Amino acid sequence: MIAEHLLFQSDGGFIRIPIWGHIPLSGPLKKIISHPSFLRLKGIRQLSFSQQVYPGATHTRFEHSIGVYHLMKLILQRMLTNPLALSLQGETFHFDDHNCRLLLAASLLHDIGHYPHAHIIEDQIPVADGEPVFSHHEDLCGHFIHEEHPGMPTIAEILLEDWKVSPEAVITLIKDGAGNRFGKLISGTLDPDKMDYLMRDAHHCNIPYGSIDIERLIESFVPDPLRERFAITEKGIAPLESLMFAKYMMMRNVYWHHTSRALSAMLRRLLQDIASLGLMAPQTLRELFYGNADDRVLHELRELLGRKSHPLQALLQDIIMRRVYKRAITVQPYIKESGEADERWFAYNGDSDVRRQMEQQICRFLNERHNLSLAGHEVLIDPPSKKDIFDYADLRELRVYPTRSEHVHYSLELEGEYIRFDDLNESVFSSDFILAFERYTKKFRLLCRPDLTRYIVAAREEIMAMMPR
Repeated sequence: MIAEHLLFQSDGGFIRIPIWGHIPLSGPLKKIISHPSFLRLKGIRQLSFSQQVYPGATHTRFEHSIGVYHLMKLILQRMLTNPLALSLQGETFHFDDHNCRLLLAASLLHDIGHYPHAHIIEDQIPVADGEPVFSHHEDLCGHFIHEEHPGMPTIAEILLEDWKVSPEAVITLIKDGAGNRFGKLISGTLDPDKMDYLMRDAHHCNIPYGSIDIERLIESFVPDPLRERFAITEKGIAPLESLMFAKYMMMRNVYWHHTSRALSAMLRRLLQDIASLGLMAPQTLRELFYGNADDRVLHELRELLGRKSHPLQALLQDIIMRRVYKRAITVQPYIKESGEADERWFAYNGDSDVRRQMEQQICRFLNERHNLSLAGHEVLIDPPSKKDIFDYADLRELRVYPTRSEHVHYSLELEGEYIRFDDLNESVFSSDFILAFERYTKKFRLLCRPDLTRYIVAAREEIMAMMPR
């Protein structure tokens, strides 16, 4: 069977990548990872601007994608060899030959649609004439899976001929995520994507926060047919805690590091101004980002923008030369007493025009007060997102399959085999605890060119009063 070939054999040698070491290759796998549409991921850094803080963080979507494939393969091997995992599979949720191939393909190709700084751009996509300039990377997976190169098959044709799986089924699984029958296996609390990037990112940043007992966690996986996702046994509780704590620490120290966030805000404002002012056509911007690597895209943008005399050239040069905007004001966006969100700090995330107008208003205020000549992009708003970062909703649905006698008895009282992770009372990392992580980590920040910090700090109350409730 094809799935057994992909899961247990290595007729294509090995590839060595950090974290997981030697990964065996099959013929069908080699055909995809050597394809030009997949090789382009070698030019897409996993962490965008983080390498400006952690110089070792130059690893790419290429090795991450192979790592996710490897972990999914280990999980599926567990599903096919462990007696408990085999016994719990249902008629509509089971790991037969076809489903294994589908999940392996989706794991390998889940990031095929990435382009330089995609996560930064997707957080607040620039708009031109009321239309978004860029697509989300999940929506681009079909483009690259069907992308044609002279003299060779497309990835779609390789999937069909060598993997014996429908390329459209793979695309649907990647795009729909949680809306698909196997979506929670690709994107959820226990997905191999998260397991790989947390450990890989910590390794390349050389920080001690991403340690997760992956082997023990995977050994605890069992299927949960009713909810069409993975559950865990009690042995998975401790490694799951390590995963959740690692994500919290990585969010604090890497993903939301103030330097990375400042450079991200600078890039988003640059692209928004270029699009809204018509300095480049949306199609030109798309072609520039979709067809380039991280190391080239900003320099090529400078070449294109350099043909026009515009103040934005200074902002682009600041990004390239790492002249980073500084934090002038930081606000906790959740009301401490009630825990409710103060909506005005989140409103700037969803409307780029409102955010840009406020940034320009603050610059005009500084111009008038201090006789400056700011162009309007020297002060930037870095708003928090309402997006669920810590998989709070998904964690609430996580179940534990009891194997200890005390828990088996408890599950019988509940008239069910599975127990909600929150109800088991075996971990402090309940969904409510994770929600507290979420609220603490998010911040609203006002950023500015370094020489303007003292002006903004001195006028903090007046500037805050400008932002309507």
